[in-house]
Amino acid sequence: MSHMRNPNRQAAKRRATQSENSDTILIYNSSNGATEKYAEWIAEALDCDVMKYSRAKLGYASMYKNIIFGSWIRGGEITRFNMLRANLSNFGIDNNNLIVFATGVIEPTDEYRTFVKGLNGCKQLPDDCFYMLPGKYNSKDCKSADKIALKAMGEKIFVPVHDDQVQDAKERFENGYDGIDHEAILPILEKVREFRGA
Repeated sequence: MSHMRNPNRQAAKRRATQSENSDTILIYNSSNGATEKYAEWIAEALDCDVMKYSRAKLGYASMYKNIIFGSWIRGGEITRFNMLRANLSNFGIDNNNLIVFATGVIEPTDEYRTFVKGLNGCKQLPDDCFYMLPGKYNSKDCKSADKIALKAMGEKIFVPVHDDQVQDAKERFENGYDGIDHEAILPILEKVREFRGA
């Protein structure tokens, strides 16, 4: 995404002009493009800074009041989120507004959502700051390391899934799935705008 902006350069520019929107950064981790697509739409709608996940650059988050983290779900784990969560206090951002969104191909029932929140240490995150968005999966687009990890997990991927949904989930993995939906970002936009107005 060539038009996504460098957060440190952009933040410095915005502070110089005292722009009202210099308060939000979106950090994303994408494997097959679904999370990146949502990141692009959110950044465009909110006019916020965007950074592809980089462990070395996570500290940039400390310059922002609102932090949006987006990634994809693998076996219930929100990939790369643990590193940010573990360092919230180190970066001095444990009191900042944090919104997490995760993309996946398994239907986010209440049961599955509770499982994912618990597994990723997000139980304390309010429901309106945690979103599970429909993703996509095509084994041809999947990075080889991610493909190997998914294969190694085998049936464990479906353990938290309700019995009557397992078949649908398996078919999405076997046949491919694309549920990306622009409308899914609307509650995230609304929440960030609420934070900005506070």
